[in-house]
Amino acid sequence: MKVEITGLIILFFSACTMNESTVDIVKKEHHAPAFHYLLFDSDSVLNEVLHGYQNVEDKTAVDRRTSFHAFSVTKTFTAVAIMQLIADGKIKLSDTISSHIPAYSFSRPVTIRNLLNHQSGIANPLPLKWTHLADKHTSFDYSKFSDTIILNHLELKRSPGTKYAYSNINYLVLGRLIEEISGKEYQAYITENILSLLPTKEYIGFDIPETNHANGYHANTWLQNLLLGFLLNKDTMIYRAGEDWNGFHPFYNNGAPYGGIICAPDALRAYCQELLKNNGKIMPKSSIKEMLTEQQTTKGENTGMALGWFKGTLNESDYYCHAGGGGGYYSEIRIYPSLGLGSVIMTNSSGMSDERILDQLDIQYLKNIK
Repeated sequence: MKVEITGLIILFFSACTMNESTVDIVKKEHHAPAFHYLLFDSDSVLNEVLHGYQNVEDKTAVDRRTSFHAFSVTKTFTAVAIMQLIADGKIKLSDTISSHIPAYSFSRPVTIRNLLNHQSGIANPLPLKWTHLADKHTSFDYSKFSDTIILNHLELKRSPGTKYAYSNINYLVLGRLIEEISGKEYQAYITENILSLLPTKEYIGFDIPETNHANGYHANTWLQNLLLGFLLNKDTMIYRAGEDWNGFHPFYNNGAPYGGIICAPDALRAYCQELLKNNGKIMPKSSIKEMLTEQQTTKGENTGMALGWFKGTLNESDYYCHAGGGGGYYSEIRIYPSLGLGSVIMTNSSGMSDERILDQLDIQYLKNIK
């Protein structure tokens, strides 16, 4: 059955009985002008819900082609790229980063594994100021930005492997490693070896599309406005979009490896499906299994983190996921390997933490198959 209402398209399948509407759940868990949710197996879409406006000023409805910033979901693409290079025998998880890039000589030896699982001991300066407006993009020097940030944080906060602590710099380093080993710019490597292999017609890349890109928004409340003033330059980044929303002028993240992907949610669906297949195009099943193995500290403590993916459990089934959020956008992806299922949600309002909205959405389906 297909139901169409202004700003709302819902596809339901008989296998999925919703006790609470997807729209109501998302409104409760994460208020946003628009969102796009997909639940799927390795071959088919099982449930898809689109709701709201990609542009609140013009009241332009979101559709299947609408793209969003994926932010830190990009880190999973960086992790896949590293696993590809490992599968090709070009690097090993145990390699120190300084053995490949001598200039990155941290105060203690940091391995590729340490970077992937956020146990490097590298600090994590607040990343929200690590953006530039779209009209500055052609003149932005990504290599200079990365090297400056990395070289200013060579002194570690703790010994590698002793504690999980999230750091965007880990993935800046991994991005530079991909460039060093492959001889290609990060964006070019990811596009050639991952994005171009995805069976989807919808947009995925590192540039803001000229059309059908969702505007990013942030709730217009006194508290949120106060927080924004501490985190970014409101005069250049923000405009008043209406009584309820502040809008973001088009922008890019400075560091593509930690947050540069821009895409329609259906492209993330295709990406996750490739990781669910036994014969996917991206990399061998054995590499996917290694990537999705929960990591431990040197003391044998579980961290809830695999190699680039977080681990969780819903309805007694393990899943691997990543969220991405910041100025104007929030996204989540996850895969349930034992069930052969996955899900994606992308929104156009700010998210500052791993909200795990998909827990509330996916359970509507999972509780009917156990």
